[in-house]
Amino acid sequence: MFEKYLKKIFEKEKTEQTRESEEEVRGLLRLNIDFLIDYIEELGNIVFIITDKDLIIKHANKTFLRMVNFEDVNGKNLKIFLPTYVKHLPIPESEKREKIYLHLKCRKPDVNICLEGYVYEKNNMLLFFLEKRIYVYHELYEKISELNNEIAELTRESKKKQILIEKLQKELKESLRKDYLTELFNRSYFEEVLEREINKIKRYRIPLSLVLVDVENFKEVNQNYGRTTGDRVLKDLGKLLYENTRMVDMVFRMEEDNFIILLPNTKGEGANIVAKKIKNLINSTLFEGNISISVNTVSLECSEEDTVESVIDRVYRAY
Repeated sequence: MFEKYLKKIFEKEKTEQTRESEEEVRGLLRLNIDFLIDYIEELGNIVFIITDKDLIIKHANKTFLRMVNFEDVNGKNLKIFLPTYVKHLPIPESEKREKIYLHLKCRKPDVNICLEGYVYEKNNMLLFFLEKRIYVYHELYEKISELNNEIAELTRESKKKQILIEKLQKELKESLRKDYLTELFNRSYFEEVLEREINKIKRYRIPLSLVLVDVENFKEVNQNYGRTTGDRVLKDLGKLLYENTRMVDMVFRMEEDNFIILLPNTKGEGANIVAKKIKNLINSTLFEGNISISVNTVSLECSEEDTVESVIDRVYRAY
């Protein structure tokens, strides 16, 4: 309560209403100055200390004397009652105040006394108005333990959310790479991978080949069996291509009925073998129970001179 009065009295920016309120407070304080002095000196829990700017104590009220268990502290330096790690205290400018927190040395091993309040500068003297906060160490430990448990729980929850976010980001990134129908990789991701693999050719001389797969009679399939059946045929074809390639190979759907198999570390001869194998496999497979499709396969070997654009041009010329 006293701290609120002090803040009110020393507030710098005042409206007309606060000035009137301040005058009322000042009037009350003037009328009750004796009681106010008694309260500060003997009755209340407020610590009141006056020192010079070197922190030599000129006056201390009884509350402070009881805390430090001294009968008289005049002439002593305030720092002797503070922990050794306190190197300096904030000293306000003339006629100004500073917020301050102090920890007092205490002879009771299980008690820690913390003071908080304000220090004012007046006529080269420092006036400390402080309220005490007494903490028992085992209570502090319990409080800290509770806070640590809360922090640990928040950390666990944060990690769970982070894992979920990373999972969703990965799924989103993966979905942007996939063709919605066949679940094979799509054309945009093909261009990304192709650029990476061409750089490997240029840097490490690692060979790279492509096998192009074109369904020649897909239009007839749609016309004879319907679009829905055609979609199922494409989906089954994508699965067949995926299951009959190596783990390091990648299968892409380029257009409606055009597919590409990317063969890392494979020269043209090897790509030719893969192309023939895929063609024979598909042409001898019945889709949707009784539908046969005809595919044409072409193999390309990429070179150091290739770019993404040049390879794609060659792909579409081959189709």
